[in-house]
Amino acid sequence: MAKYNTSHLLESVVRLTSLRDQHSLEICLIKTLQELIPAGQIRLFEISMESGKHSLKLLVEFDAKRSLESETENKLPHCVEDDADLMKCFSTGEKQISSDEGGGVRVVHPITGLNGVIGFLTVRNEAYIEKDQAVAASFLHIYQNYLKLINDNEHDTLTGLLNRKTFDERIMAVMSARRAGRRVSDSKEEQCCLAILDIDHFKKVNDQFGHLYGDEVLLLFAQIMTRTFRDDDQLYRYGGEEFVVVLKNVGLDLGVTVLERFRKTVESYHFPQVGSITASVGVVAISEQDLPTTIIGQADQALYFAKENGRNQVCAYEKLLQAGKLTSAAPAEGDIELF
Repeated sequence: MAKYNTSHLLESVVRLTSLRDQHSLEICLIKTLQELIPAGQIRLFEISMESGKHSLKLLVEFDAKRSLESETENKLPHCVEDDADLMKCFSTGEKQISSDEGGGVRVVHPITGLNGVIGFLTVRNEAYIEKDQAVAASFLHIYQNYLKLINDNEHDTLTGLLNRKTFDERIMAVMSARRAGRRVSDSKEEQCCLAILDIDHFKKVNDQFGHLYGDEVLLLFAQIMTRTFRDDDQLYRYGGEEFVVVLKNVGLDLGVTVLERFRKTVESYHFPQVGSITASVGVVAISEQDLPTTIIGQADQALYFAKENGRNQVCAYEKLLQAGKLTSAAPAEGDIELF
């Protein structure tokens, strides 16, 4: 059993709460537990819905006996439903303890969010030691509370989408990944698109029905975005009635198709009291050579063209350029503010 030094515990808490992004927080949690409790393996999982099942994503892993044999013995479940202990933990929200295949013990700790269990921390060791697992649970609670603070800071209060501040921070990471991918491959798996979505005549909604119904339109619009796009796509409320989507591993042609499907969904949706609304979209393929301001400017040019030429349509910057409908000069002054 581990002996806990008070100053070491406090240093671990300080280190954990000094971070400002989720992935660094996840890594720090596992490293901290690795130092504090004797464990052969520690894994952190995230749950997401996929094809009607609760899909599992391994976020971070520590394995003291990293080998082909250990990986074979401890195969990763693809979804919660594949593992009885995970399923019980998910449904009850309570810690689960079971004998491991190798003769040891596996403890499953639930990670909870606003809508129930959103992930798991699993700890494997030779024996179950209550004090060690209590320490793991305590640091998991610190992680959960601090993760909520990070998420609150990164998300728009009304819609729950990522906010403008987070976009400014993350777009550089997307560009860097695009540059790295370009050096390795030119396949579609390395391509990304950025689109600006703007609700048409939104000012009229506020003027005619009031800001309460205007806010409801924004919220429902964001919910349609969440249902239409994939979990891996990045969805932002950029400001006011303007939204940004970063489509990952999607070329421009497919991106236009996906955005067109979204536009039609919005057009056919009945918004309470307000009725029908439409949206205009400007999209551009993310180039590894360009700066974020250039990419946003090009998408904004395409959006401005869509709004000036009938609205309720998806326009791609590259296609407008090829057709001679736009020039590659500085973007026209549209509705969206640049950096």
